[in-house]
Amino acid sequence: MIIYFYSNKKKAGKSLILSAFSLLLSNNKIKNIAIKPIFNNSSKDDINTQAHLNKILNQKTSFESKAITDMKSKKDIFNLMSEINNLDKKYKIVLVEVDQEIKSNITKEFYNNNTKSILINEFSTRLSYKSINEIKNLQWIIYNKIPKYRSTYIKSKLEPKLNKQNLNILAEIPEIRTLNAITVDQIKNYLKAEYIVRKEEDSLIENFLIGTPAMDSGKEYYKSQTNPAVIVRADRPDIQMAALFQDVSCLIVTGDSIPAEYTIYEATEREIPIIGVKSNTIETANNINKVSDISNPYHNQKVEKLSKLISDQIDIKKLIST
Repeated sequence: MIIYFYSNKKKAGKSLILSAFSLLLSNNKIKNIAIKPIFNNSSKDDINTQAHLNKILNQKTSFESKAITDMKSKKDIFNLMSEINNLDKKYKIVLVEVDQEIKSNITKEFYNNNTKSILINEFSTRLSYKSINEIKNLQWIIYNKIPKYRSTYIKSKLEPKLNKQNLNILAEIPEIRTLNAITVDQIKNYLKAEYIVRKEEDSLIENFLIGTPAMDSGKEYYKSQTNPAVIVRADRPDIQMAALFQDVSCLIVTGDSIPAEYTIYEATEREIPIIGVKSNTIETANNINKVSDISNPYHNQKVEKLSKLISDQIDIKKLIST
């Protein structure tokens, strides 16, 4: 079976949901492969997108994505479809991510009796009939990034309309910081910072805090947010140590100098990264406030978290047998 993943808009969470589905299938011992056959040169996707999927899902495949600009003729599309159909012979399930920019004259070639489609809808109070009507063999819809307290709206307002079109809501995924988090390495590159202490695993950052003096150990402050990065002056070891003892995600030390040796030692022992920037604390915080769209889906913690959320809502074995 080939399952195509579409979305109602860019950045709706399609890549992450596709990866989570693949992990869920693998956990249930269902042989599958996740691919993005066509990447968009004008977007963040490139020829490495398939390699990212292979790495995060431990896939071993020689399949390579093609640039959308290379899909110039019916022969190009035919050859690509032959590759996808060959994968369908090797795997129980082939999960295919469809780029938002791919035109219908290409996607119409995707379908046969062995295909199904999923639409990833980023939450909106409006139902996108255009997205629904453009997709052939549409079986299921997943609502993503649902704000707190809006799941009742889906049940009361949107689900009845979808049922009239014989469409089912497969899963509802709430807004969760973990799924939109960035990594230490990403913020390091964004800030043009340098590692002072580095650990092998690239940790997630869900929040940012300014390191401030506290009357107590700082426990309440540094535990007030999940997986925070703490921005703190390099010459404030007292604040740095208070944050380290609460096992924050990382320290971002400012002022173009090196923290005290015992701070570096403690961070190394606790495996908490420290990155150093030349800017001062206020400038660094302002730069971070401008961060936009540097998050990506290729992190084990994100895929595992979402796979668990989906598995709590569906019976994957029953789903693929329908």
